[in-house]
Amino acid sequence: MSTPTTLPAAAAFAQALAELADGYPTDPEGTAPVTVTVTDPATGEQHQVPIEPGQLDWVTALVRGELDTFRNAHSDGTGYCGHCRGTGLAGGHGGAALLDEPPADDGSRP
Repeated sequence: MSTPTTLPAAAAFAQALAELADGYPTDPEGTAPVTVTVTDPATGEQHQVPIEPGQLDWVTALVRGELDTFRNAHSDGTGYCGHCRGTGLAGGHGGAALLDEPPADDGSRP
């Protein structure tokens, strides 16, 4: 598990992505990785992180879930968390963030 860091944002993101890639393999051994390059705009320093295609899917689902959360947090939104879709679940087959639709509103939300 990582610890809080005082690294610049680009380096911190690259480090976190590398920890994910190293600690949680998703694809069969020998699968060609995708190289993600994070460039620090202040210094031009580049951080290259090889990650598996399945890990790239995770990160994409995470970002999409966060976008859903932001939209749903508006006053006209559903209030559902974009990551768990209001289920309170983490993980599972593909993760709750990959569900097609949020659960039906049971009327308990304002």
